[in-house]
Amino acid sequence: MSDEIVYRHTIEGLFRSIGRRLTPDLKNKLRDAGLDLDVQIPRNTPRTVFAEVLRITAQHLHPDAEVSEGYRQLGISIIQGVEQTMLGKALVSMWPIFGPERVVVRIRESFATVNNYQKTELDTQGPAHHVIRVSECNGNPGYLQGIIEAGLTKAGARNLRVEPFDFDGHACSYRVRWEP
Repeated sequence: MSDEIVYRHTIEGLFRSIGRRLTPDLKNKLRDAGLDLDVQIPRNTPRTVFAEVLRITAQHLHPDAEVSEGYRQLGISIIQGVEQTMLGKALVSMWPIFGPERVVVRIRESFATVNNYQKTELDTQGPAHHVIRVSECNGNPGYLQGIIEAGLTKAGARNLRVEPFDFDGHACSYRVRWEP
């Protein structure tokens, strides 16, 4: 597989999390960008289409927010959407038992299941202090920031800070800290 693709369940999860906020206007904009939600979502969506879909969706749902904040809110809603499924609800209910340290270690594995191109590295700096490096942020580091924040918050991280840095248009690093 040489093409960079996003898997169907990723797209389905994104739009399940949006729920009733998926308006006809948004659906039309997404169709123009190459994603028709009125037909079965293809097994694989090109990375470039997914990046544009994220941009359009974040802008549509959060028009008054700064761009990064709109992406961050979209990332947070993904975790909320996961909880709307039976399997997701069971999984997320286990995160507090695992705790934030174990959940942050699993982020690398979780990110690997959404597409075939994203590489993630975790550098543990100490208890409750990590650096996560991601090879592709699909246009804005805010989206993954929101996912990381929401996941670790559900796992019980207190006074959590997730700070993107070194974003080059694709890759980004995140400083992740919480109160031990």
